[in-house]
Amino acid sequence: MKYQSFLIKYAEIGIKGKNRNMFEDALVRQIKSALKFCEGRFSVVKPYGRIFVNCLTEYDYDEVVERLSKVFGIWGICPVRISEVVPPVELISQAVDFINEEYPDGEHTFKVHTRRLNKQYPMDSLQVNAEVGHAILEAQPRMKVDVHDPEIMLNIEIREKLSMYSHMIPGPGGLPCGVGGKTMLLLSGGIDSPVAGYMIAKRGVKLDAVYFNAPP
Repeated sequence: MKYQSFLIKYAEIGIKGKNRNMFEDALVRQIKSALKFCEGRFSVVKPYGRIFVNCLTEYDYDEVVERLSKVFGIWGICPVRISEVVPPVELISQAVDFINEEYPDGEHTFKVHTRRLNKQYPMDSLQVNAEVGHAILEAQPRMKVDVHDPEIMLNIEIREKLSMYSHMIPGPGGLPCGVGGKTMLLLSGGIDSPVAGYMIAKRGVKLDAVYFNAPP
């Protein structure tokens, strides 16, 4: 598997304070429901206040992304490569290989952003940023560093595992289904009612639809 996990990013849920867990749990349930019909097996976990979809077997990448990109509450989907934590020399090599595989043309600006939650790791975040950035510039001389508005944001996370990701596929945003109560949607046969239904569903409202067929 090219990607072993998907990091699920949300926006509005993050400001829910003491109720945040309730919204996260609702989003996890919706993600699990969406993945039921996908090829492969998955586990949805939320360590450190984040949500990950871990891929336990081979899967269809396009199918999984399509399903997740329709789940209300998801702001972004980041395909993640995961490996064992390795010494700095190997980490730098893995980061260069990642960039070479993902962006072979080399015509981009980039920035490296590291989170080192494993405080036993011999390099701190700034050192990893600097060393990985230097190695990428040596491997791909046409690339340039842009710390303000980069085309590529290479994210490196050092926890009990080593994670790397740079892509984010947009989701619909909003709130997960069910956190805003229930309502009825009258489908009139025009475009207005389904659009209104979509917009209210995006606020976490569960819809039941009714349609009256009244021919002349």
